[in-house]
Amino acid sequence: MLKTNYSKFRLQSVLMAGMWVSALGLAGCGGTAVPEAPGRVSVAAPDPLLVATIPINPQFHMEPAVLAEPQDSDREGTGATAMTAPVSVVISPELADLETARLTVETLAVEKRKRFGRINPMATTAPVVVYTPAQIRAAYLMPGLPTVAAISKGLTPTVAASLGAGQTIYIINAYDNPNALTDLNTFSQKFGLPGCSFMPLAVSTALPLAKANPANGCTFSVAYSTATGGKLATMAPAYNAGWAGEIALDVQWAHATAPLARIVLVEATGAQVGSLGSAIQLANSMGSGTVSMSFGALEGPWTAGVESLFQAAGMTYLAATGDSGSQVNWPAVSSKVLAVGGTTLTYSGSGARSEVAWANTGGGVSAYTPIPSYQSVLSMASVLKTPFISKMRGVADVAFNADPRTGQYVVITAPGAKVANWFSYGGTSVSAPQWAGLVAVIQASRAVLNKAALPSLHTALYLNTASVPGSYAGAFADVQSGTNGTCSTCKAVVGYDLLTGLGTPKVSTLQKVLTGI
Repeated sequence: MLKTNYSKFRLQSVLMAGMWVSALGLAGCGGTAVPEAPGRVSVAAPDPLLVATIPINPQFHMEPAVLAEPQDSDREGTGATAMTAPVSVVISPELADLETARLTVETLAVEKRKRFGRINPMATTAPVVVYTPAQIRAAYLMPGLPTVAAISKGLTPTVAASLGAGQTIYIINAYDNPNALTDLNTFSQKFGLPGCSFMPLAVSTALPLAKANPANGCTFSVAYSTATGGKLATMAPAYNAGWAGEIALDVQWAHATAPLARIVLVEATGAQVGSLGSAIQLANSMGSGTVSMSFGALEGPWTAGVESLFQAAGMTYLAATGDSGSQVNWPAVSSKVLAVGGTTLTYSGSGARSEVAWANTGGGVSAYTPIPSYQSVLSMASVLKTPFISKMRGVADVAFNADPRTGQYVVITAPGAKVANWFSYGGTSVSAPQWAGLVAVIQASRAVLNKAALPSLHTALYLNTASVPGSYAGAFADVQSGTNGTCSTCKAVVGYDLLTGLGTPKVSTLQKVLTGI
C-alpha cells in the first residue's frame, strides 16, 4: 500500500510539475548539458517535470525571546534612536540553545512551556542587540526620515523620491500572513514611518497595474497566485507560521528602506519551485518594479531551465544568498538576480559602522552557472584586489546586516492573538528586502530627474561603480574579515569576496553614483 501511494503521489507531482513547466516553455530543456565547473563532472539536467516539486526554504533567523515593546522615541519621525546604541537583550538560559533558523512564534511559545526552569549550563547567554529603522538608516548613511508632520504637509518630489515614491516593490513569499498589513502599520507607527493604505487586488484586476502614483504614498496590496500559470487567484493560500514570519520581516524592512514605495505582496500556494515560480510570473505580469525574494534552494543542473522567470522588462530581481554558510542557492545564483549576502553589524549611534562577514551567510562559486559578463571586472586586481577568478558565477554580489545577534525589530501578531509581539530577526532575509528598498529609491530618484530606470543593476554596480576606484571606495564599505566555512575562498578579503560580494552600501554616495549614470 505504501509503495502504491508513493507512486500515485509521484505521478501527481509529475503532472503538476509538467503543467508549470509547460507554462514556462521549459519542456525542451531536459537532458541539456550543463557547463563544467572546476573539479566537477558535467551531468545531464534532471527531468524538468520534477523541477517544480523542489522544496524552497525561507532564509530567516529569529532570536528566542519576546522583546519589550520599543520606546516611542521615533514615533513622530524624529529618528531620535539614530543617535543611540541599539537595545541589548539577554536571552533566557532556558532558551539560549534553541535553534534560531526559521524559528516561529508558535514554536517559541511551546518551547518556553517545555523548558521552564530547565537551564542548560552549556548554552551561551551572550546578549544580542536589536536595531531600529532609524539606527539602520544612520549606520548605512541613508537620509533621515521627514517628520510625520512634514509628510502630512506634503514633500517635494525630490524628497518623496528619496523615500521610493512612485516605485513598486514586489515581495514574493509562500503561504499567507493574514496580519501582514496590520503589523506593517504597527511597525510604521512605532518608528515614525508613513503608514500604508490597503489597495485590494480582485481576480478581475487588469494587468499590468497602473504605474504607482507618487501622490498616493505607500499603498499595500496582496496578490494571491495560482499554483501554476502566474495568474491571480481568488482565495488566500493556507497559513504557515514560518512563512508568516518571513512575510512580516520582508514587508516591514522593505518599507523601512523605501517608506513611500508601493508594496505588492505576492503569495504563492506552496513552498516549491513551481508555486513560487508561478508567483514570480504573476509579479512579472503586473508591471515594472523591484522583486524581493528571501528564500532559496540548493542550486543544481535544473537552475538554467528557470532563467526565463527573471527576464521581464523593467524588473530588477534580488534574492537572499542563504543562511547555511558556504553554499550556492537558487534564485540568488541566477545571473539576472542580485545576490544579497549578510554581515554582522556594529553601530553605536555615532561614528562609522563596522562589519564583518556573518558566519552563516551563503555564497560560493556556482557549479552550474557560467560567470556573467559583468563579473569580468573581478579579474581587474588593480581595482578590486580580489583573489577570486573563476569561469563560473560568484555569489554574493552585495551584502547588508544579517546576523540575528545584531538583529532588527519585527512585530508579529499570531493568528488568534490579542496583542502583537516584538522580536529580533536576522538572516539574509533581512538583507534582501532592504537592498530591494534601496533599488526602489534609486529608480525613483532617477525618475524625478526624467531619467530612464537602470536597465541592469549588475552592470551599474560592477562596471560603472566597482571598476572605478574612486566610485567604489565612496559607494561601498568593503567588508574585509569574517568566514562562512573552511574552504580557501570562505573568507572575506579586500575587494570582492564570495561572502559579501562588493560589500555593503554607503547609501548616500551610492545613490548619487547610480542616479547620475
